[in-house]
Amino acid sequence: MLEVFMEFLYFLESIRNGVLNIFFIICTSFGEELVLISLFAIIYWCINKKLAYRIAFSYFMSGIVVQGLKIHFRIERPWVIDPDFKPVEAVMDTATGYSFPSGHTQSSASLYSSIAFHFKKCGVYVMSFVLIALVMLSRMYLGCHTPKDVLVSFAVTLLISAAVSFIFDNFNSTLVTDMLVSLLILILSAFLFGYSYHLVNTGATTDVLAMDGFKAAGAGIGFSVGWFIEKHYIRFNPKNSHIALQILKVVLGLAGALVIKSGLKLLLGNTMISNTIRYAIVVLWIAVAYPLIIKKFFKEN
Repeated sequence: MLEVFMEFLYFLESIRNGVLNIFFIICTSFGEELVLISLFAIIYWCINKKLAYRIAFSYFMSGIVVQGLKIHFRIERPWVIDPDFKPVEAVMDTATGYSFPSGHTQSSASLYSSIAFHFKKCGVYVMSFVLIALVMLSRMYLGCHTPKDVLVSFAVTLLISAAVSFIFDNFNSTLVTDMLVSLLILILSAFLFGYSYHLVNTGATTDVLAMDGFKAAGAGIGFSVGWFIEKHYIRFNPKNSHIALQILKVVLGLAGALVIKSGLKLLLGNTMISNTIRYAIVVLWIAVAYPLIIKKFFKEN
């Protein structure tokens, strides 16, 4: 089966050209962490918290599962498996960690499918799944993933996204149920951290290849705490009729997240523990700290 997958990648390699390279580099950006976080922040801080939470649950839960599968199976990138195969060099920096399943597919599928499940309109479904398909195809065209990587990631993430949407649409939460959900995500995140640390510590993998697992664990921990605190104790209102204030809100919030993320990297370094802490703090900024600022300074006049 691997030979069939590699033959398909070689076919895509054979049709590469400058125009297609640029097109698929743009397509793959729709699955990038920066794009997803920016879109999520805009929705969360300015538009619709319920939709944002739907996206977040899908993203963080599927991220924990996909990164857990990555670190468990430890399947190398296509160019490592077959040294004769060449990816597009411009995107190799974004192809971190192991190949299976695809992280970009997970990111895009969690975001765009959640939007589709929320609106439940044919046009939104079509647009969302076209975007996901383009991200999946781009990861193969650029040489970062095999069909198995993107298809398994898509299936896992879509299942989790559908389950999250079903729960959102059919069940009312309470303080107790929310506490249990928060605890579940915290436990799963801690398990991913512990399993990743164990594999690195025993020499089964390296800290570099396992790093995305630590980032996902940290982000999951931050979300499990931040979501619960905001929902039950902060309850900020994302609405504001002044478009200028909404734009300012997004610019300042994203700038703050970038400063925290970059500053903590300089301060704490790029280790397994530091990245876990760093991603937890960034998510806490987005979910809790900045909403407190919004509630105080960006109220409707």
